[in-house]
Amino acid sequence: MATQICALYVLPPIAIARLGGSSTPLEAYQWVESPDPRANGETAIEPAWSLRVRPDATVEPYLPDAVQFRDGGLIRPVCPFFEIHALLGDPATDPASWVSAPLTPELLAAQGFSPEDVALTIDAQNHKVSRRTDDPDLRFGTFPPVTITAAEHQPVPLKGQSPPGVADPLIPRDQPIPLGSVQVLRSLPQPLPSAAPWAAGTSPLRVDVLRFRFTPATGLMYGPKQASKPLSTPAPRAVIAPVDPERAFLSSTAGWWKGTVAPTVVPGDTYDGADGSAGPYGVVDDTCEALVTVTLGRGRSAPTARCNIFVGPPDFGPDRRPFLSLADELNDRAADGAVRSAALGVADRDAWVRDLFSRIYETVSLMNVDVWRASGAMALSGAQLRGDRIVDDHVPQPRSALGGFDALRDPVFAIPAGNPTRPLPITAHARWRHQALMDLDALRNLVAENPGLLRRLVRGPFEVEAGEDGESTSMRMPPFMRNSNAFPLTLASWQFDLLMKWVASVEAGADTVPTAAEGTLAARAEVRKQAVLDQVRRRRT
Repeated sequence: MATQICALYVLPPIAIARLGGSSTPLEAYQWVESPDPRANGETAIEPAWSLRVRPDATVEPYLPDAVQFRDGGLIRPVCPFFEIHALLGDPATDPASWVSAPLTPELLAAQGFSPEDVALTIDAQNHKVSRRTDDPDLRFGTFPPVTITAAEHQPVPLKGQSPPGVADPLIPRDQPIPLGSVQVLRSLPQPLPSAAPWAAGTSPLRVDVLRFRFTPATGLMYGPKQASKPLSTPAPRAVIAPVDPERAFLSSTAGWWKGTVAPTVVPGDTYDGADGSAGPYGVVDDTCEALVTVTLGRGRSAPTARCNIFVGPPDFGPDRRPFLSLADELNDRAADGAVRSAALGVADRDAWVRDLFSRIYETVSLMNVDVWRASGAMALSGAQLRGDRIVDDHVPQPRSALGGFDALRDPVFAIPAGNPTRPLPITAHARWRHQALMDLDALRNLVAENPGLLRRLVRGPFEVEAGEDGESTSMRMPPFMRNSNAFPLTLASWQFDLLMKWVASVEAGADTVPTAAEGTLAARAEVRKQAVLDQVRRRRT
């Protein structure tokens, strides 16, 4: 039976690069349950096997002693690596029978190819201004896309330029905006698992696979010369910091400086000048989205793979997991999502609920709820209000969301007034309550003793109550946060459905208390103890 390269794919297929001014990339790390016995399921970060790029473009695996996010005042950028893999088999057979293998120079040679036959095409674009103004002439990026082969190992810069043929380009032709770079790394012979710890295990690192790295830009702002001076705006921001004069070279007549903003983009206030009356200040950043296409050989039947890279700002809380992630959003669109959720057993569903509420707590622990509540609490009326104010409650604006008259508040817990030792009483209360609910037994008791409570408290997917808008919400969970459409943030549909199924089972008395093997305090303590010992062993070796 013929065996040949039938298809290619890139791992990971989607990655987020993060801006940073340091020339040293951030090392790899992983999320783990905190080994601190005093912690209650909070996430910690732990160094993971990382790759150091040598001057000859080969990579050297190593395990860092610690994770360093800054070099002085400069943030280390996140520069993701990508591996190219192949599916081997007979093109005439069912693709499900094809076998996965890393694409290496040896595999290419066996198929009659070389690294020169592997082409990478990088199309990096920034369409923020174009989308805001509904004007395609104001996009910028790699025109044309950059193409290199797997035999070229020098970093290749990605230059952001206005589209060709534009009469008044936003980006001058002789002054492109740096959008980062791409580098193809050299392959090395893969050592035996016994020769290198990183080459062993169920998911070994490979140094023989064809790999490339994307390095984002440094996180700078650009604008017209008018933006090189302080720009006055209404409260709450009195002055927008001026663009550095050396980067104030954009055209002020191309249509972005004090231009017309399309009303169809939401949220509508995410550009400099949105809270003023004079219009946009003509400022752009050096983020981009990059589509990388990998092709082997030439012709219509040449195997092709793609991956997407999204560039964003540094992670504000890298040791905290979001309760709604990119993976959750993708799972919401998976065809087998409902089948997968239905197949979860009691123990697996309990573990999922415990993890969800841990992530919810981690999100809350990053928020100044007092500030967000002060600006984002909607005024309540009718059934949203209780008859009497919660006794001894000192939350300001008592008839607004989360106030003392809010019918969704538990009257047992009054929130005290702020004082010098407890300046953020609402924030402290929110953290305390959500930390308590990470304990599955406590959450189960709350649900069993208060039927219907979580259905009232947790907002349904994309649900918007009367009176809510992009500026204010009720205290239905999660409160005071916005979705990408500017309306209240919600769980993904599959998350909400799975949570409500768990709630229904608890209310019906069908949910069982987990055994020690499924995650009681004793079992979790044993896991943390082993994690501490493992960390000590790694540092000794």
